[in-house]
Amino acid sequence: MTTPDPNAEWWTTSDVAEYLGVQIGTVSSYRNRNQMPEPDRTLGRTHLWRPEAIISWNEGRPRLGIGGRPSGAERMSGFLQVSTALESREAAEKLAREVVEAKLSAGAQIIGPVVSAFWHLGEFGTGEEWQLLLKTHSDRFDELRAYLSEHHPWDNPEIAAIPIVAGADEYLSWVRRTVSGSQDD
Repeated sequence: MTTPDPNAEWWTTSDVAEYLGVQIGTVSSYRNRNQMPEPDRTLGRTHLWRPEAIISWNEGRPRLGIGGRPSGAERMSGFLQVSTALESREAAEKLAREVVEAKLSAGAQIIGPVVSAFWHLGEFGTGEEWQLLLKTHSDRFDELRAYLSEHHPWDNPEIAAIPIVAGADEYLSWVRRTVSGSQDD
């Protein structure tokens, strides 16, 4: 990947996006939310910035964590959606409430009823269950897994985690803040 020439007279929206390592739409979102400098010049529908204005603005932005602002991939790494299933809506609501109140999960969704097909004790079976989806960060997964194992009514419950490979920065920041205990929202 190349970076735009910092000595160029002007940078377009594409150049700014490339410099920041984001999609072009993200630059538009920043502009719409007044989170970046207004263009120094506009020709028709083309917005132009002086490179030094963008570089200066970017260097002065608040940084997340140690070592500066992480890249998009680093910001999104470590987020998980954890699923389990329970025998009733009431049991799913109880467990969801407990893990969210304990800040092991930022939020929970209960889906159901769903019909499951499975092997159990050497026999094929089907049954109605309620799926519980939990959003957390990998830093909290071991605690969440231990809590689910201890408080789940089944001896060997489903506890499966899949990575969240992409998401809105604001949402993922909320998940991280919530499960880290650094906010009450």
